[in-house]
Amino acid sequence: MHRHPHYATTLQGMGADVGRLPCGTLALRRRFGPLRLLWLPQPMVLPDLASLPAAAVISAASQVQDGALRGSGAIRLLTPQARAVLRLTQAGDLQRAGQHQKWRNRLRHAESQGLRVCHAPLPRDPTHWLLQAEAAQQCARGYRALPPEFALHWPQTRLFLARRGTSVLAAQLFLLHAPGASYHIGWSGPEGRAASAHNLLLWEAGRWLAAQGITRLDLGPVNRDSPGLARFKLGSGARIEAAGHTWLASRFLAPLGRLIG
Repeated sequence: MHRHPHYATTLQGMGADVGRLPCGTLALRRRFGPLRLLWLPQPMVLPDLASLPAAAVISAASQVQDGALRGSGAIRLLTPQARAVLRLTQAGDLQRAGQHQKWRNRLRHAESQGLRVCHAPLPRDPTHWLLQAEAAQQCARGYRALPPEFALHWPQTRLFLARRGTSVLAAQLFLLHAPGASYHIGWSGPEGRAASAHNLLLWEAGRWLAAQGITRLDLGPVNRDSPGLARFKLGSGARIEAAGHTWLASRFLAPLGRLIG
């Protein structure tokens, strides 16, 4: 997602100071008093660190980039983040075969509950009920995520709803960035949880995305403090992928960085 043009477009729409380095790498400019700082989110190509106009926080995209940054004078700040990624290149029967048995059983249960799945782009409405529900979830569960306006500015979205009659039991919102997509927001009420509606939504969304040519669905980070959510993501057949470390690169701090390794 960070590498797709939609990401820069979305941040610019939200008022962020977005630019490009001479090598083409996306750079977000931040100023903290007299200090100028760049953030480089998962660059395709690492820039020449000596040529950076300011200190930079680099979220390495891979272990290969980690190896290039190690010994360069950059200082490691954060450990790599593990993410669950679902490949959508298989036929439906093979996709189901890759699911954990309990996950597949819940999907079958959901398919027997008389639910109707519908989908459409997310309306450009800052008061949309799903955005309000997500804000309430963040407050109640004590987690932080991207602000609601991020989804409103993203050029291509798809909102999947599980309905029973006129009632919405569960919802999942995806951000599209072909040939990939990202799971962005999920919500379910008590009836939706009882009916395993999230399993059905993720299955139907994956099949629809695959039909649109999407081959890779990022389900988000796998966190130890949310074991139930991690089991749901991995039970769908997703596999863990790890990015690189987050580094601080500065020509002024490079001698210290080389000392501490």
